[in-house]
Amino acid sequence: MKVSYYLKKSLNNKIKELLNNYLKIFGDEEVSLIRVPARINLLGTHIDHQGGYVNYLTVDKELWCVAGERKDNKIVCYNLDKKYNWNEFALEKYVPERKVDWIEFIKSIKITPGDWINYIKAPISYIQNEFPEKKLRGMNFYFYGEVPVGAGLSSSSAILVATMLSICKINRLDIKKEKLVEMCGRAEWYVGTRGGSGDHAAMIFGEKNKITHIQFFPFTIEYIPFPEEYQIICCNSLIEAKKSENAKSIFNERIASYEIGFKLIKKGFPEFKDKIKYLRDINPENLGDEEIIYKMLLSLPENVSRKDILKVLPEEDLKTIFKTHNEPIDGYKLREVIMYGISECERAKKCAEFLKEGRIDQFGKFMFISHDGDRVVKYSNNGKIKKWKYNINDEILYTLIKNLKSPDMEEREKARIYNQPGGYRCSTLELDFIVDLVKQISGVKGAKLTGAGLGGCVLILVEKEMAEKVIEILNEKYYKVRNLPESSFICNSVNGAEFL
Repeated sequence: MKVSYYLKKSLNNKIKELLNNYLKIFGDEEVSLIRVPARINLLGTHIDHQGGYVNYLTVDKELWCVAGERKDNKIVCYNLDKKYNWNEFALEKYVPERKVDWIEFIKSIKITPGDWINYIKAPISYIQNEFPEKKLRGMNFYFYGEVPVGAGLSSSSAILVATMLSICKINRLDIKKEKLVEMCGRAEWYVGTRGGSGDHAAMIFGEKNKITHIQFFPFTIEYIPFPEEYQIICCNSLIEAKKSENAKSIFNERIASYEIGFKLIKKGFPEFKDKIKYLRDINPENLGDEEIIYKMLLSLPENVSRKDILKVLPEEDLKTIFKTHNEPIDGYKLREVIMYGISECERAKKCAEFLKEGRIDQFGKFMFISHDGDRVVKYSNNGKIKKWKYNINDEILYTLIKNLKSPDMEEREKARIYNQPGGYRCSTLELDFIVDLVKQISGVKGAKLTGAGLGGCVLILVEKEMAEKVIEILNEKYYKVRNLPESSFICNSVNGAEFL
């Protein structure tokens, strides 16, 4: 359809402004218009790349993209937000000359960190490498985004998804959604992170008022109705979750800890080598009981240097893993991170049955435990701050093993793996304050950070009639005292990405 066709449709003023701007620059040509929503992850943080479940809602903070075909080989990009500079580049400059190993290609290129255009170059480079026989067409792109930047709602992934889907449409590439999800996740490695495909899956597969319960390796998806009597509040801390070099290093270090710890477990417990292909496979159902999980954790060092890792895993090529991040000064905290990953996988899997059975209190409890695995401090009811300790020493693990066999049912339940927060440590003082503040409010069932962390938003699960009250308290006790604009909102669910 031409730009003038979309301008006649009933669209809001910003979308009309977007279309008019495209019209002025490129003319009334054939275009596609796509909408990509933000996503929130209610449970299953930091584990999609480990084969764990994620539990997403797609919400009405959206990115819009107008895309059209060019007659030359250029990619020309504009954004309605003028802080994102206009950009153009020749296709051949940013795509491999022939099909190459994607990771090796990424290593060979130089990108400008933090440049929004990277999220357009990433899918273009990836698709051309995947389909070397298909010469991609030049394209015009014009974007407008309502997704808060640096808020953990995946504003950057929304650009990548919109670009990927537009490329496929303009170049007449018929690719199944499941494959597109995988491609989006790998394409985003271009920018330097080594995450999974959960965000992209949510944006592509999302359905209104339904939680998408997704797992990878293999890809499976189930839709669970969101309970009508509850709402999700998204509280933006306004601490931007920047994807700076330091932040990327921290994110990649945690993923490296997963990989290293998992290698050590497989080496130390060869009898399970056929049963554990991913971290999510370390679970009671697969291994027979929870005691063996705690013994696996006992086998891991609490802190370990690269030098000592290489001594224990001399047969492994760890150079690629080490290159993604700086060596942590105080060592890799393998035990904390692995415990977090194993327990979060169990929480994210088990929560589906809670939702189906209407056990919202238990679902909310899991949200709080999940956040404890990320937090850096704890705020008391009177506002005092105490540093959060991730102490997972041998004594604690032996006590958990002992309590699994306790005659006291409550003690046994406390010792279950899904009740252990572990230690991923990607929260901030502000996010912890918000969680501890709302935990005291009647009607709040759960709260946790969303996204990769180090800033961004807290999701709050609350009884519908108490939602406005919670927002009032956040305005008074978080935003007002910090002289920040009120930035909490009730999440309204929408469908996933779609062409109009």
